[in-house]
Amino acid sequence: MTEDLLQLLRSENPADRWQAAIHLSSAARSQQPDALDALADALEDDHPFVRWCAGLTLAQANRPQATVVLLDALEKGSLRGQAAAADALAYARQKNAEALLQALGSNEAIVRQSATEALSRLGYRSATSRLITLLTDESPWVRRAATRALGHVGDGDAVDPLAQCLTDESPWVRSSAAYALGAMRAQQAAPVLIAALEDADPQVRRNAAWALGRLRDSAALPKLRALQSDKALDGEVAKEAETAMYAIQRPVWRRLPSVLRRWRARRTASTA
Repeated sequence: MTEDLLQLLRSENPADRWQAAIHLSSAARSQQPDALDALADALEDDHPFVRWCAGLTLAQANRPQATVVLLDALEKGSLRGQAAAADALAYARQKNAEALLQALGSNEAIVRQSATEALSRLGYRSATSRLITLLTDESPWVRRAATRALGHVGDGDAVDPLAQCLTDESPWVRSSAAYALGAMRAQQAAPVLIAALEDADPQVRRNAAWALGRLRDSAALPKLRALQSDKALDGEVAKEAETAMYAIQRPVWRRLPSVLRRWRARRTASTA
């Protein structure tokens, strides 16, 4: 069976290759050398989904030798191999945050981006300071990945740097920064989020409205009302503005169930 899959992994058809990479999971868990070598080669495949499947199979094998394959690819592989390994390490049971932190210093933007996204999925709070430095990276895709990662990690030290990203030249970065601030419920960022409701990019306006709905800052109501006539994104901006207004204006007694749930969750966490 393994031999058939290894042969399929050399097929000219990408669909055959990614299916073979997935089905080599048993061989990877058994740490069969020929399977590990083939999956290592697949991390360099021309097709991105083949690379992703090979990395995922190695990561989920949860075996030392499979992890070594990924770490070697992250350190010594080609550009595409390094990126694929960084992506995959986020799914490994044994967290390899230190290797990903080192990859943040890569000269290649795609590797920095992949490592940043992996750290985001891991929720590695100790990475906050390194992620903050990436908010000024030369690549907008790295900056965007860093904003998303910081929003997921949720460290309060990132609020001010994320707020500054609302003036980034890239609308993708501004949009992600607005979403991250809302995800963190960063109350102190309300003034810059209100200003972002007038951003030229509709995705930024929508995410800023969503964030302000989570913050429930009544100071945002005038500009949110103005967005009710915004037809961008097939009316999604206006819908998000209306939803945010409802959240802000909702009577306090209707918020009590969610408030109680959050209080109970914090209390449970503090006594655990």
